[in-house]
Amino acid sequence: MSETITIKNFSSLLSLPPLKKLKEYKIARLTAPGENYGSLMLSVDVTLDTSGGNENIHLVAKMVPPNVAIQEIFNTSVTFRNEIEFYRKIVPTLENFQLQFGSEVVDFYPKYFGSRLNLTGSEHVDSDAILLLENLKIANYVGVDRSAGLDMPITRLILRNLAALHAVPIGLKLHKPEVFNTEVRPYLSPWLPKKEMHDKYRAAIVEMVAQIPEISHLEKRILEGFDRELLPEIPREPFATIAHNDCWVSNSLVKFDKQEAVDCKLVDYQVCGYGSPARDVLFFLFSSVKIEVLERWFEDLLKWYYENFISLLKGVKCDVQKFGFEEFEKELDFEARNSQFGHVAFMLFVVFTDKSKVKDISEFSVDNIIAGAGSEEHKRKFAFVVKEFAKRNWI
Repeated sequence: MSETITIKNFSSLLSLPPLKKLKEYKIARLTAPGENYGSLMLSVDVTLDTSGGNENIHLVAKMVPPNVAIQEIFNTSVTFRNEIEFYRKIVPTLENFQLQFGSEVVDFYPKYFGSRLNLTGSEHVDSDAILLLENLKIANYVGVDRSAGLDMPITRLILRNLAALHAVPIGLKLHKPEVFNTEVRPYLSPWLPKKEMHDKYRAAIVEMVAQIPEISHLEKRILEGFDRELLPEIPREPFATIAHNDCWVSNSLVKFDKQEAVDCKLVDYQVCGYGSPARDVLFFLFSSVKIEVLERWFEDLLKWYYENFISLLKGVKCDVQKFGFEEFEKELDFEARNSQFGHVAFMLFVVFTDKSKVKDISEFSVDNIIAGAGSEEHKRKFAFVVKEFAKRNWI
């Protein structure tokens, strides 16, 4: 299939200095079926002709999914533009803000190389829209097996990056609200699952609960909690910030040194919204981390995230009195009750679906995911999540 893939007017996407010229480029599929759902991902290996000889650049091209159903699920006409602006505007704005305080600039995203919405120059997102980013795999960042779950060291790395994603925009909002409102806020859109998709997963959950005796008595609470994912997102100050809204194991790439996780990057910012940091923390932990890690270290991981969050706020000279740990716990409680149980329950179908049964993105459907899920590991993780949320009175 890779030989049929083309990118129209590719040379116009790259902004090159006068002494560098595009010599050639090669395109291939980056991800296999079942690894990515919200967009078409390509690898682009570029060779530049320079005064000193050839120079190679390795890129990822993110494109609109060739599937109308997926475009509707992800509201691609809005979210694709928002992700472009995340890299084009939001990242430089946050970096410049940190530099003003002599603070270490956070670096948890791939480098941006160019983008477009279409070939006509309008504001409409169409099939020629594209986002060019650094190919992190060339720098030895790799994905982790999503069904295995994350261990403690990787979890801490990702929580540290989430703390940066949340804290730095809050600092900008507090110090320079006019900049935040013009360079950040316009590209944070609310996103809710489609009712039809929600109903399909709901029916699958009813079927799953019936197969797990230890949680069958909680069916009513489970379904009520799942249905609350359809409630509109409610930003609450002062914690409201950039919420990734899709931070799970497959949206992180990890770098290892002698089998030790030393760094990670977060990707896929297409559904970023303006909301509570607690949304991301809860969703990430319960969707992506090993049960054994959560059983032993859940409270410690919350405190680890919070300590990094506060440290970053202090790094940009913010008054942190309004951001006490008790207030953060209230955020966790609110989001766990009102948004994240349904979010996690839905994502577990994706985490545990049999990738060998998932069709190509052009043929993808929600039914594929549901049909490929339901393994014993899926049931075990779902039962764990249900019992944890019930124990804390979140459902």
